[in-house]
Amino acid sequence: MKFFLFLTFSCFLFTSVNAQHYDDSALKKKAFTAFNNREYDSSIYYFTQIEKQTKSLNNKIFSQRALGQLYGKEKLDLTKGIKWLKKTVETIERESNDNKHSSYTLSLQFLGDYYLYLGKNDSAEYFLKKGCLTYLNNKEKFKNNYYILSKFNTFFYRRKEYNLSKEILNNLIQKDNRDYNVLSNYLSLCIQINDSVEIKNTVEKINSLEKIRAGGHFFYLGEYALKGDHYNKAIEYYNSYIKQYNLFFQNPGDYTYSNDEIKIRHYYIARTYLQISQCYRGLKNDNKRLEYLLKAKKEIQKGLSFPTQDMNVMASEIYRALDIYHHEHEILTSINYIDSAQKLIENQLLVHEKDTNQVLLNQLILQNFYKAEFSGNIEEQEKYYWQSYLMLKKFVGNQYNDDDQLYQFKNLKDIQNQFIIFFTRLYQQKKDKEYLYKVLEIIENSKSNILYKRSQGLENLTFEQYINTPNIDSLRNKINSPPLLSSDVIQEYFKDYYGGKSFVSYYPLKEGLIMAGYIDGDFFLETKCLPDTWNNLIKSVHKELSESNLFIDRSFNHQLLEIGEFLIPDKLKNAEDKRVVFSPSGNLTFIPFEILKSQKGYYLDQWAISYSFSLHHEYSIQRPIDEDYAPIEILGVAPYNKINLPFSLDELKAFTDNILSDKEANMENTLQKINDINILHLATHTTISKTAKDSNIEFYPGDGTQKHSLSFNEVANKDLSHLQLVSLSSCHSADGPYIDGEGILSLQRAFAYASVHSILASKWDVNDEVSSIIMASFYDYIKQGWEKDIALQKAKKDFWSDNPSLKINPIYWGNIVLFGDSDPISSASLQKTLIEYLPFDFK
Repeated sequence: MKFFLFLTFSCFLFTSVNAQHYDDSALKKKAFTAFNNREYDSSIYYFTQIEKQTKSLNNKIFSQRALGQLYGKEKLDLTKGIKWLKKTVETIERESNDNKHSSYTLSLQFLGDYYLYLGKNDSAEYFLKKGCLTYLNNKEKFKNNYYILSKFNTFFYRRKEYNLSKEILNNLIQKDNRDYNVLSNYLSLCIQINDSVEIKNTVEKINSLEKIRAGGHFFYLGEYALKGDHYNKAIEYYNSYIKQYNLFFQNPGDYTYSNDEIKIRHYYIARTYLQISQCYRGLKNDNKRLEYLLKAKKEIQKGLSFPTQDMNVMASEIYRALDIYHHEHEILTSINYIDSAQKLIENQLLVHEKDTNQVLLNQLILQNFYKAEFSGNIEEQEKYYWQSYLMLKKFVGNQYNDDDQLYQFKNLKDIQNQFIIFFTRLYQQKKDKEYLYKVLEIIENSKSNILYKRSQGLENLTFEQYINTPNIDSLRNKINSPPLLSSDVIQEYFKDYYGGKSFVSYYPLKEGLIMAGYIDGDFFLETKCLPDTWNNLIKSVHKELSESNLFIDRSFNHQLLEIGEFLIPDKLKNAEDKRVVFSPSGNLTFIPFEILKSQKGYYLDQWAISYSFSLHHEYSIQRPIDEDYAPIEILGVAPYNKINLPFSLDELKAFTDNILSDKEANMENTLQKINDINILHLATHTTISKTAKDSNIEFYPGDGTQKHSLSFNEVANKDLSHLQLVSLSSCHSADGPYIDGEGILSLQRAFAYASVHSILASKWDVNDEVSSIIMASFYDYIKQGWEKDIALQKAKKDFWSDNPSLKINPIYWGNIVLFGDSDPISSASLQKTLIEYLPFDFK
């Protein structure tokens, strides 16, 4: 922006009036005159002379920064611009005795800008983070340089780190809640994350302003209308944006555009034309759609003389949109737009090198996906779909914040589903198990992404934590490594750890249900068409279970039979394996499989059952096969035994002497004793909220002055990796909101985030008396050395034997489910060994 540069130079001239060297002052006047006349080469010459000869530190710093801005923003030579700006930073750091010069944060800001232009995001992040940290640690000194925060917001927004972006924007709004650019950027963010309340509030604030500058908020409102399929309204907003943008460009007032900004203008206009074409696609007006696609192409081609990453990416998106149009209308053209898009991305990759560039990864996902979609050759489709998936695998999971990671997963779910459908069909056609392995890999890597992140020791980052992270490269490398599971690792894992045990993964699609996994030492894949009534059936059963209705009628058992018969893979019906790990997704996560029925009876009759959050999580927590067992140390906690859980203390006394009850069962005592045990049993109350972070597990309430509950996040952020098992004998502790890409955000999952190996929890209300009976038996089997899933199966079957009339009502006994590692906690007792090898059972 030339006006800003003018002020800089004016300041420069003013501060130099009393300079010792007349030559500096004369050269500066010539440099400024040349700049004002757009004679940039001459201006560069004079500033270079000053930089070489001056004895004044201020003059040297300002000359270096002026050269950085002239080369980068006017000559569009980013490499030389970066060189001079780096010199500015080095000079200040070397010679200003830590008293940072006023040019310091501005130089770092421009370095971030130039690297973003080039698509070198890691370098941009380094300099922007350095500048922001300097500003935040010296707010008084740099109070007029807070715009670097705005630049950092742009960086995070492009990386799709929306939560970090939001924190920055809130900081800026607190500083000035009438700054149009900040409010406009905040509106864009709220539209991306679909925060309707904040969208309304922000629009009201913008409408109260006198000046709306370039009118960016009109574009964002167009995006909001387009997302809601309000195409005509969106077109109206987009046209308002173009009108206001052109008006501001022609009459900027005290603002003058630099050459880079003039070029970037083509990007914004082309982007708007592309979105208008999308509106006409929704309105089925093909002539207008093509008209605006061609307008977008013409506009972006003007901008490609300054081939920034944004410009190349926008051009590739426009070319893909043209290719989609031609394929939809079966139009033959001499121009292969998809190849043109590919060339642009490849050119950008030459600059990209080893940079962890989320923007390019996203483009590579889309580029390879559409190359597969438009290819009529099966081999090419296979090649490009798989390349697209590998890019998606790198892309999803690189965000610092959980919500952003899940947002990206949701955004790309349709593409991921297409991968699954394609490779499933290839397997069905060719019976080549390589395709089966790929389907299983994609399905399982789509589940519990945040849990996988936690298992790698990565937490949800706030902006404060991020900005104070000393080594950003180390953090970035930790996020990027290790990758999600590969097909080869999956095959080896099952062969090593699944002897006598089966694994069944479910993935529902509109087209049907995919079941894949490992049964009797062999991989399988089956598909079924979902009945029209399927979702209503699952919903009905879930409603009965969540309401803990003890008075179920005969139709409920018929529903369990209908669901159970449908969900059994053919390969499992006569399998030798008697232990099964189920990995459900979608609405299947709400129903415990133990209570489902087949013609042979309950699933629990046939198999010892446990559940996997996801295969990659199970793999990450798996203990070595030859690991020695530690002595079992159980802590039982019963805070409400004298209040409203009268059987809870008896429940604990049946399997441990290490007990905290009543007043002793407060949070402080529990957390103190937790390090000396390997099994924690909580017989208490839980509060389950529609928002996971508001769910809590309760301890003794005391007089109300002490903290007596742990929230979901407080549990999740603890390191409880020494615990082999946590049992949550509390209502709905395995229930909670369902999130695509993660699963049910229950308190059970919170303990998994805390690296607990196995978690028992309840899907619905706990019957205090029944739970005490089942858990006493369960721990008895655990101490004998039984696998956890078998111990739970045996405990429930014992309950059936003692209470045969209650077997027909799974509301009593079916709520307790086991997630995670199902292996034994202790070595096998003689009793267990005899039971396993003799043809009769005894106790």
